[in-house]
Amino acid sequence: MFCISYIIYSTKGGDLITPNRKLRTVTPLQLDRVTAPVSLKDRAYLAIKAAILSLDLEPGHPLVESELAEQLGISKTPVRTALHELERDGLVTKVLYKGTYVTGITSHDIREVFQLRAVLEGLAAGLSVPALDESDLAQARELLSSTETALETGDRALASQYGAQFHDLIRRKADNQRLLLIVRNLDDHTRRFRLLSDQISGRLEKSLGQHEAILEALEARDPKLAEQRVRQHLHSVLEELSAEQPTDTYPPLERSNPRESR
Repeated sequence: MFCISYIIYSTKGGDLITPNRKLRTVTPLQLDRVTAPVSLKDRAYLAIKAAILSLDLEPGHPLVESELAEQLGISKTPVRTALHELERDGLVTKVLYKGTYVTGITSHDIREVFQLRAVLEGLAAGLSVPALDESDLAQARELLSSTETALETGDRALASQYGAQFHDLIRRKADNQRLLLIVRNLDDHTRRFRLLSDQISGRLEKSLGQHEAILEALEARDPKLAEQRVRQHLHSVLEELSAEQPTDTYPPLERSNPRESR
């Protein structure tokens, strides 16, 4: 419960004089407790989104409301609402007269996201240099060591997770919340792209070497070199991913609004 008190000042002839020190309390502000469970719509949204980001639902996969509702054990209404939200997120595409699909991935999509990441994460690397202490650098070194171990044991999914944590460490130490927010808004799309890049032969091993070069620049306390190497690394991933993806997505991106398809 919030309670607001204030002192009433008296005036005479327009001039402020000493307060009469009388406290008056306004009506307490009442806020409802947050006790409601997660809605069925939110559960459907999270479940479908997780399947899309993990590529369990692959790009171009048709999304049929009745089938999704049956799998989730709920009615079609919350599924329909969840799909509307996922469409706003750019993860689902409605095709006029055809249906709803997991949004496809094209080389153009990948280029847009990685161009932004290269600029923003390069900037973050440069900004992070003054803030990185020895414990941060030790943590970064440990992440690279763990990545190498995971690759040696054949756990490529775990190696990819360590690589993502390495990037996140640098971004957080940049101490720029707006930059961090923008980059994390790209993360949903980046997660799908990362899973695709992990399937490219030798990509994780190449990324490990590039992460080593980035860490060397950070340890040398060279912000310009750190920024340069982060950009080079992300452009390297971009070029390999773009070569693997089609220029046109499936399904064709016709909009559900006829005006937008003109």
